[in-house]
Amino acid sequence: VHLDKLKLTENDLKSLEKQNSRIVNDFKANKLEAEAKKNWDLFYKRNETKFFKDRHWTTREFEELIGSGPSDSTERKVLLEVGCGVGNFVFPLLEENLNLYIYCCDFSPRGVDFVKKNELYDESRVKAFVCDITTDGLTEELGDNSVDIISMVFVLSAIHPDKHHQVFTNLWRVLKPGGILLFR
Repeated sequence: VHLDKLKLTENDLKSLEKQNSRIVNDFKANKLEAEAKKNWDLFYKRNETKFFKDRHWTTREFEELIGSGPSDSTERKVLLEVGCGVGNFVFPLLEENLNLYIYCCDFSPRGVDFVKKNELYDESRVKAFVCDITTDGLTEELGDNSVDIISMVFVLSAIHPDKHHQVFTNLWRVLKPGGILLFR
């Protein structure tokens, strides 16, 4: 379907108008952006580990992770999960016992603390750390060309589009040549 030939129905137009009526003003948008870390911490304080469900679908959705199974190779792949929250992506992967070492990071110190308190957390298999991926913190923590696979599920929608270029630059720096970026 060519977008230039797409015709919106009356319901489509009403839906778009309703969405546009909820746009926040610049002051509110800037305040939310400036206080993002505090707001994510409050979110995890309020919801703890109960808000998001574990993502047991990840190896079905991202078949590239299956190639990291115990019988696939003796070389352990390195995965970076960006925006790990409380570990809903990471812990199902650890339960599958894939041949992965997993780094996981989140903007929220409270979210990372929940990851570290999980009974499956073992630094011989996973390391969680706080990181703002819109800054150079990722490269400082991991170094250049250090990761085989990067996953980021529902992360970009939480980052202002003006910062997306910097995010992808930072991810590209830590990704090994030939590495894979998985996102949703």
